[in-house]
Amino acid sequence: MIAPGSADLPDRSRSRIERIAAVGRLVFTAFTFVALSLDPSQPHRYAALTYTLLLAYLAYAAAFTAVTIYRTPGSRLALATHAFDLVAITVFMYLTAWTTSPFFVYFTFALVVATMRWQWRGVLWTAVFAVVAFNALGAYAAVVMHDPAFELNRFIMRNFYLVVTATLLGYLGYFEHELRTQLGRGIRKAAAAEERVRLARDLHDGVLQTLTGTALQLQTAERLIDREPAQARGILGEVQAMIADEQRDLRFYIQELKPGQIGALDEGGGLVPALRELARRLESIWSLKLELPATIPPFAASPELQGEVYRIVQEAAVNAARHGDATRVTVSFVAPGDGSLSIAVADNGLGFPFRGRVAHDAQNAWQHGPRSLRERVVALGGTMDIESDASGSRLDIRVPVAPAGA
Repeated sequence: MIAPGSADLPDRSRSRIERIAAVGRLVFTAFTFVALSLDPSQPHRYAALTYTLLLAYLAYAAAFTAVTIYRTPGSRLALATHAFDLVAITVFMYLTAWTTSPFFVYFTFALVVATMRWQWRGVLWTAVFAVVAFNALGAYAAVVMHDPAFELNRFIMRNFYLVVTATLLGYLGYFEHELRTQLGRGIRKAAAAEERVRLARDLHDGVLQTLTGTALQLQTAERLIDREPAQARGILGEVQAMIADEQRDLRFYIQELKPGQIGALDEGGGLVPALRELARRLESIWSLKLELPATIPPFAASPELQGEVYRIVQEAAVNAARHGDATRVTVSFVAPGDGSLSIAVADNGLGFPFRGRVAHDAQNAWQHGPRSLRERVVALGGTMDIESDASGSRLDIRVPVAPAGA
């Protein structure tokens, strides 16, 4: 029940939460160790064992904090560490002063971490464990051990404190869950709107302009059909070829409008299967061979960012086929581990109306090249350099992602 909720979080958010939890555990344990060392009135039972276990727990907290700096724990490991923390809290409370133990505050820490990790679901089961464990310790102290230091009023108030804290954090977690759900819907709607804008721009720049040119060509053929029928037939042949090209364009657009076009991504299959399906469609419609790497270097990316990478490759390949008459496009990926992903798209087409290399910053006043693709890259905070020669063109695209393993 817990793992799916944590998996829904973006990778960067999960990494930040795990680091906060690890640092919080370390700070809590360190201050507790210092406080008990300065004031040895507690623990008053099993003192040597408690200090030994607390020192071991402090070492564990420090080691785990160091690990989270370089690698985000998976959902199963996060669940295991949370369960271990709850058991450790209960053990430390048993070894010290039961229900009046200073380790009681650790339950609050566990509830806060559960809220960050799993929202209201995590708070629910953490609160159930905390309340059951606390009442079991209270019953042991009062009924079994007949502890003279047992205070019923403090025991009741701490129970009340646990329940109220869990209720407030549970409400906060539920509110955060709803907020994330609504935010996700908004992002998906914005992405759909962006795709509609892109499609409208492509239709305007491609199909509509071609239809305008076709109408002019037909008018010319009509004037020549009586005086120069051979030339008129040549113009009609060109018009027929133009219509066939636009029919192919429209067929591709229609396929793109069908739901589930990035099905491999939606089903959790990953970017490579989605790009292979794209390659199959490009070869079927455009007779364009899309050469892809067997694997993509590991990089942390949300499904939204993987979808953007997919759209970048798609638009670059379609542009090469439509405008450059390319028959082959080669795509490569490099993840240097510095928080970025490099995408190189090279084709064997006609290239751009220039020769040489144009850097990203020099394209602001430049009217040539894939404007829509550049806007998409810039929206991601990335850059795109363009190289063109007689043998084709190459796009060097760099977009920010989380570091590998984050």
